[in-house]
Amino acid sequence: MPIVNLDSLSLWYQLTPGARPAAEPALLIQGLGMQATDWPAALVAGLAAERPVLVFDNRDSGLSQLFGRASVETLTMEDFPGAAPLCGPVAYGLSDMAADAWRLADALGLARVHLVGFSMGGMIAQVMAAMRPERTASLAGLMTSAGQPWIESAPEADAMMRRSILHEGKRGRLIDFMLAAEAVYAGPVPLPAEGTRRGAIRQALVRGHHPAGIWRQARAMRDAGERRGMLAGIAAPTLLLHGAEDPVIALSQAAEIKHILPGAAFIELARTGHILTEGNAGEIGARIGDFWRRATV
Repeated sequence: MPIVNLDSLSLWYQLTPGARPAAEPALLIQGLGMQATDWPAALVAGLAAERPVLVFDNRDSGLSQLFGRASVETLTMEDFPGAAPLCGPVAYGLSDMAADAWRLADALGLARVHLVGFSMGGMIAQVMAAMRPERTASLAGLMTSAGQPWIESAPEADAMMRRSILHEGKRGRLIDFMLAAEAVYAGPVPLPAEGTRRGAIRQALVRGHHPAGIWRQARAMRDAGERRGMLAGIAAPTLLLHGAEDPVIALSQAAEIKHILPGAAFIELARTGHILTEGNAGEIGARIGDFWRRATV
């Protein structure tokens, strides 16, 4: 099992050498509560045609180290953060999650990387780029925000995120909820057959499901606060790809990157919600590949 132990932290990771193993690698950072195995295989394969691809489980996700209990029965939907300031201390911050990824790169001897982050992972990637500009070859954010203190979500998506932190002791009900949440997040994006999706969710639950970890990660996101000034100082070539019908992070929030960082590329994906699938992986991978080739000329 590819686990790296970093003093007080252990992270699960997988490195795909790709077609050009000597090229600067891509470091992929996942979103809220998601696992490294949630990256579409077609996207990883497409990116690996350009350079090595490193994926990993964030702290409190998948097979990486937990920073508290996996599930807390007393959590309610109201405990999920929102626009209001947080109450009480956080277990860790977004900057800690960014430092985790740099420590992983250190452990694997990766001097410079191309950062690719989805949703919360895009926010982590932005902090990473600001933290270590000399090691950031480029920055690509997928369905992420542009440094606002909190995300603007459609009511249905907000409700699903709030439910995701709840303890659910019955596996069948949990799978039904995750199917429904996936459909809401996807928006108009076609999804695989329900049987295929149920099988994938069962595998993910066996590998690691930590609703209280989702809660701690969400609090880290909210605790990060206003970051638009930080984004304005990022020097690395930057790309944001965002779904035109994203119900989790408003399109207007992502599009603000055009004013915050005028040199950044912003691409709006038609008929796309807040999801990465085998179906849209080809277009997204091609967009990232084109961006990399322009960034490294």
